[in-house]
Parts: sequence; structure tokens; C-alpha cells
Amino acid sequence: MNLSIQSQTNNERRVTVLKSITTTLFFSIMLIMMPSFNSSTADLTDEDELILVVGASGRTGSYVIKYLKEEGRNFIAMTSNKERATKKFGEKYNWIEADVKKSESLDSIMIGVTKIISGLGTNEFEGPNSPEYIDYGGTKNLINAAEKAGTVTQFIQMSSSGITHKDNPLNRFGNVLVWKLKAEDYIRSSSIVHTIIRAGGLTNEESAFKGVRMQQGDSVAVNGGMTSRGNLAAICIEALSNQNAKNKTFEAFDDETIKPDTWQNSFSTLLSDEKQ
Repeated sequence: MNLSIQSQTNNERRVTVLKSITTTLFFSIMLIMMPSFNSSTADLTDEDELILVVGASGRTGSYVIKYLKEEGRNFIAMTSNKERATKKFGEKYNWIEADVKKSESLDSIMIGVTKIISGLGTNEFEGPNSPEYIDYGGTKNLINAAEKAGTVTQFIQMSSSGITHKDNPLNRFGNVLVWKLKAEDYIRSSSIVHTIIRAGGLTNEESAFKGVRMQQGDSVAVNGGMTSRGNLAAICIEALSNQNAKNKTFEAFDDETIKPDTWQNSFSTLLSDEKQ
């Protein structure tokens, strides 16, 4: 072979190898610089999302913040007593203290908040912390502060089944369901997208052990009227990203005749609320 031709061929090979190495290095660097991608959640997670969990130190709220943390979501855990919450749960959550009865204490908390999950509820039935001032008044203040902030796009409320039945025995305790219904009505009349979940009798069970039956009309549950706190928390979190959950009020009950991993599709069968 002619030496000049052989030298030219070798040079071409060197160029080809160098191009290949350069290309490989380029894409390797690009992959390192790119954020990690999880195909199952990437379309559901907004990097600007900031969830405010109201009543986070409560028995159901604690499930919500636990599941949000497991998912790596960005959230603030709001409580009426930061010291008590820290003693109960430790420093693993970003606790912030506020009094929902004082609207001025909520304005600074709303900065940057995009969505709210509220498990607000009182266990006092007389005085300044009765359902009138917490379940209704507190929710009203939250909605007003959220509208004022202008960044909140969705309000998810944990409510109670049987709420429209005035003769419900629970109304013997500070008319609790009467005030919860007034809170629901105030949420539905606001400018913020809402999801209102009416749970049955609450049990201390994790999610995914029992199926969920969603229904509307505030009628008697088909297969029992209990709701696990874990399932209720999971429904609230699913509602953050499920488009079919918007502007809907419904009951949610545990149902062992339904497969645990199928309830997410039930949102699409529910009717939207009429604007009040």
C-alpha cells in the first residue's frame, strides 16, 4: 500500500475515534447535568409546588405529612402549637405555628403556597375553640388568606359524611356538622378550585390495605361507613394532581369488596359541584 494513502487512512481513523469520544463525553456530561427523571411521577410533580398542610399534627394530618415526605413533596406542616408538635414528631418536619382564628397570622404563611390540604377540626365544643370558630371560622380565614395571596390554586378539605343531616347525633356536640357544612359552602363559593372529601368514621389504619368507595349525595355507605386515616390522606394527596378531582364534593368509605389500587380512577365518575 502507498505510504501516503496509509497515512491518510490512519488520520481519518484518528479523526473518527476523536469524534466518537467527543460525542460520548458530551452526552455523558449532559446526562450528569440533567435532573433525575422518574417516569411515574414526573408529570405529576411541579418543582414550584408548595403544599400547606393545615392540622398537620392531628391524627389524620400526621398521615398526610408522612406520605408527602415519602414522596419527596415540598410542603409546610402547620400546627397551632409548634412546641407540642416537635415533641410529638421530632425535627423531621418543617413546622410552622399559626392560629386560624386570627386571619392576620395566616398572610405570611401563604407566601409561595400553591395548594392547601386542610384537616382542620376541633375537639372542643364550647368557647373560643368550638366548631363555630375553628371548623367554620378557621376555614373561612384560610380561604380568605389564600385568595389574598393569589398563588393558591387548589384547596382540599377533609370533611364528614352525614354532614347534611341536621338530626345527625354529632350535632349534639357544638353543632359540629352544621359548622362543617357552612365551611364547605364557603369553600365552594370561593374562587379557588376545591376538592371536599367527606370521610366516615375514622380508623387508625394505613392506606392501601382496603379499597375505597366514592359516592355522592351524602347517603348511607354501601359496605360500612368507616374510613381509614391512611386512605383519607392518600385521597387528599392524589387529588393534588388528579384533574378529575377538581371542584367535586364526595364521600369516601373503606370497602373491602373493592381492590385497594383501583380507587384513583373513581374521580372521573363523580359529578362536579354547581357553582354557589
